Amino acid sequence: MPLYEYECSKCQHKFAELIMQKEEEEKLRCPKCKSKKWERLFSAFAVVSDLSTNMPKPDLSNLPPEVRAKTMIGDYIEEKDRHKTIR
Repeated sequence: MPLYEYECSKCQHKFAELIMQKEEEEKLRCPKCKSKKWERLFSAFAVVSDLSTNMPKPDLSNLPPEVRAKTMIGDYIEEKDRHKTIR
């Protein structure tokens, strides 16, 4: 969905808007002070991973042994972050 984040240049209020067409963005106003002066912010995105699923393992057979030994992500997951069924 085209959800964009903005910051008002006048009052520094941050807000998000669903913008489907460029014309909608041109009419945009700050919801707090109603100013038309705003900047679009760089938005980060979230990635959610469910560690409890049985994901397929990649084929590492063509990698050198020293590289292969460093590719197991499970070695880097802290105990508190592991799913309760695999602790």
